[in-house]
Amino acid sequence: MVESNLELREKILEENKTVHQLEGPLYLDRHPEQTNYFQKRVLRHTVQRVCKELGQSRGPILDLGCGTGYLYLKFLERGYEMTGVDLSEAMLDSLKTRVGNEDAERSRLFCSDVESFLEENEEKWSAITASALLHHLYDPETILKKMCEKLNPGGTLLIFFEPLKQSIHSPFRYQLHRMLTWAHEIAYRIEMKWRGISLFEEKYELADYQRKFGGIDPKRVAEVLQAEGLEIIHLEKYCSRRYGVVAWIANRLLRSENTFNLLARKPIA
Repeated sequence: MVESNLELREKILEENKTVHQLEGPLYLDRHPEQTNYFQKRVLRHTVQRVCKELGQSRGPILDLGCGTGYLYLKFLERGYEMTGVDLSEAMLDSLKTRVGNEDAERSRLFCSDVESFLEENEEKWSAITASALLHHLYDPETILKKMCEKLNPGGTLLIFFEPLKQSIHSPFRYQLHRMLTWAHEIAYRIEMKWRGISLFEEKYELADYQRKFGGIDPKRVAEVLQAEGLEIIHLEKYCSRRYGVVAWIANRLLRSENTFNLLARKPIA
């Protein structure tokens, strides 16, 4: 049983390497749900909140699964020392081209899986961020615990843009939620085909592993972090969609949720 679990872990890791290497600099083009005006607003407010928690500190920030710089560049532009870790050399190469000369001295990038990096690196950080990372992992709870270990006392931990595992309380609203999903997914596929951007659907068997179980449960994430001594500062649930207007409809009219962000703090001993 242990051997099969190890094999599954390796398969998940290898598929994620393959998929994200293929995505490369087109990652954000393929994921407009991270770049539409609604999500940009969520991103801006979240980054501001993290910066407020850090206060006057300009301590180093670790961005796990940094990709092409969705979170990474926002903090780098604000003057923080950044360390980014990602599986994909292609995505890191794209990120490097977006780092300005004036910010280069504060930017370090490593091509590695996050578990190996956290095990092998002895540094600690004032903040650790992870965007759309946990659902790709075989064992997200172990990674959460390792993240807590690498956080300085008083440091901030941000789990951002994770698929929300939840129960369905209103079947009618859920059906409307599904109909909206179906309609805007068709529009998305048409756009990607028109732009000549491949979706690599045949490659996605294990890469989004935790989606097989409905996503990530924020209550369980909070429990793991609290067991490690962290304080939950803020939990935000909302509906992420490919296009801003659809996200607005989902959040303002249907009030449906499929995504969460969680902010936590490690107390000063």
